[in-house]
Amino acid sequence: MTLLPVPSARRSAILRRCRPLPRALALVVVWVLAACSGASPAQPGSDAALDAQSLPDAADAAVENDGGGYTCGDPGSLPRVPLGVFAVGDTRTGIALGLCTLNEGSFAAPLGSTLELEITPTGASGVTVAIAYPDDPSFDAPLVEVTAAATGVPETIPFTPPRSGEFVFLVRSVVPEHAQWYDLALRCTSGCDLETTRFPILLVHGWTGFDNIGPFDYFYQVPGALQAQGYPVEVAALDPYNSVEVRGGQLAGVVDDVLASQRARRINLIAHSQGGLDSRYLISSLGYGDRVSALTTIATPHQGTPIADAALGLLPEVTEDVLSPLLNFLGAVAAGSESDAQASFVSLSEDHVQNVFNPANPDDPRVSYISWTGRTCLYGMSCGDVCDIEIRWAYDILYVISGDNDGMVPVSSASWGDYRGEVPADHFDEVGQLLGVTNDNFNHLEFYLERAGDLTEEGH
Repeated sequence: MTLLPVPSARRSAILRRCRPLPRALALVVVWVLAACSGASPAQPGSDAALDAQSLPDAADAAVENDGGGYTCGDPGSLPRVPLGVFAVGDTRTGIALGLCTLNEGSFAAPLGSTLELEITPTGASGVTVAIAYPDDPSFDAPLVEVTAAATGVPETIPFTPPRSGEFVFLVRSVVPEHAQWYDLALRCTSGCDLETTRFPILLVHGWTGFDNIGPFDYFYQVPGALQAQGYPVEVAALDPYNSVEVRGGQLAGVVDDVLASQRARRINLIAHSQGGLDSRYLISSLGYGDRVSALTTIATPHQGTPIADAALGLLPEVTEDVLSPLLNFLGAVAAGSESDAQASFVSLSEDHVQNVFNPANPDDPRVSYISWTGRTCLYGMSCGDVCDIEIRWAYDILYVISGDNDGMVPVSSASWGDYRGEVPADHFDEVGQLLGVTNDNFNHLEFYLERAGDLTEEGH
């Protein structure tokens, strides 16, 4: 049999016959579909007839054959109609699968749970469903593939996710030359108390300038708490001190590794302090906006911090007696990384952030920017947190210059994008330091679980 290309005039006629009609003309739609595809029409008034908005423009993928019917050609090149994201508990009826098209959707599932995807063909022929990782767009190696052959008979597909996060599914007709309809439901059968985001979470640290806190302990017990709830979590390991440009470049390598290991197409960044600027540099200057779904910053100096200005000697009122404890406490001198610390301080200085960094790193519209910060005070009466003695000197400097702060970053500097407020915590409490001791008004593990929950609810 020889496949002949459809002349443009003939093709236009086909498309005109298959173009959407008002719901009131549903009966006409059914017979038009039958004329275009050779399929038996759905019963007038049925869900299939009423929910069929039209034959999708997938007629572009069909060619006329010698017998007057149509052949869809290479199944791998058929156009895909997106179904969007399914949530556990969703049930959709009368989904249209047009002539020579595929339907593609996605869902998120946590490791340790078991789901059921139930599909019921209601049109003229059966359908096949395949589930795959997002990095397998051709579905060359599906995790599950099941055919529901009998119309009107539901087929249940059990699915145990091999990791937490997003999975994609593809629905195709057993006879793609026929328009088709089906119902689809997604249920959880075990591990239903677990939660996950669609995309993995990467925790990005700020300064790590004290000996007993490295990047993997920086967010104290946070990775374990999130993973126990079902979330996919990784922790970045960047230079303890360096410029945003250097640390941002290192962050790019970490993101690439996480996307590959998690077989994910995007990532969520939760960043503390300088880590937020590193993340914005990654997104804007390094072009990772297509791979980041959301950036949540916590106490990031989006307008710089006077503490960096003090470390650079730009504040005449800050004496050497203050600067020495600052550098010694942050660990820069003891670690032998004075030059890297200098680069970090420049990156966080007010003039540099406001006049150099921010203009060069505008927000990417594909990314959701969310921000939080902490606020501390001397006695805890007005803010719910008593400033840690280790950074009391920094709090005093900031309060005189910028007002309310967390001991390292002014509250006014931490707002960026969708600013969601402050928590009763100083700069250490925000990440559970030291060693999990914060205050009675702030549980840092609950805070991070809530932020992960926000990402889940908002489709990230």
